[in-house]
Amino acid sequence: MRIILNSVATGLTFVLLAFLPLGATAEINLLSNDRLFEAVKANDINEAEDMLLRKHDVDVRDENRRTVLFFAAIQGNEDFVELLLRFNPKIGALDKFGSSPIYYAAAANHVGVIEMLAEKDGDLDQQNRQGLTPLMVAASEGHLSAVQILIELKADTAMTDFTGRTAYDWAVRNKRRVVIRYLKSAGLGS
Repeated sequence: MRIILNSVATGLTFVLLAFLPLGATAEINLLSNDRLFEAVKANDINEAEDMLLRKHDVDVRDENRRTVLFFAAIQGNEDFVELLLRFNPKIGALDKFGSSPIYYAAAANHVGVIEMLAEKDGDLDQQNRQGLTPLMVAASEGHLSAVQILIELKADTAMTDFTGRTAYDWAVRNKRRVVIRYLKSAGLGS
């Protein structure tokens, strides 16, 4: 039984490696997850850097099509984001929901991460499958700092989601008074 399991695991590993970009590798524990994901989740920046220096695929994805950059952005871990950016990840990668790393940074009010990703040409106006942009989600959640930096970085304030709502409309819908006042004072609301 053990021989069969090992040969199946080896065959599966070869199949997985066939889908990686030429020259990139991934270290996969078939019973759990990719080791780079584990390093990010454990906040082990030294392990992650070591793996990336050994040509680990920086754009390896999980079952939701998220790369490790997504997890660093969600956590607001600027050190990890900085490390990953050194290895040229796909900034515009989208998960299975159509959301980008900037979207998740905005949803969690991680201003430093938003700035870092925008500096590397991250799309501030990328709409997810619901039509929401990073500015809309930041306004919806009441994250004034994220709203301010996104507007400063020239996010489109007039953009609408698939139901016709703007970032201002989302702030009003969720009663985010501080964001509403800010947007009104900036001439961006009714």
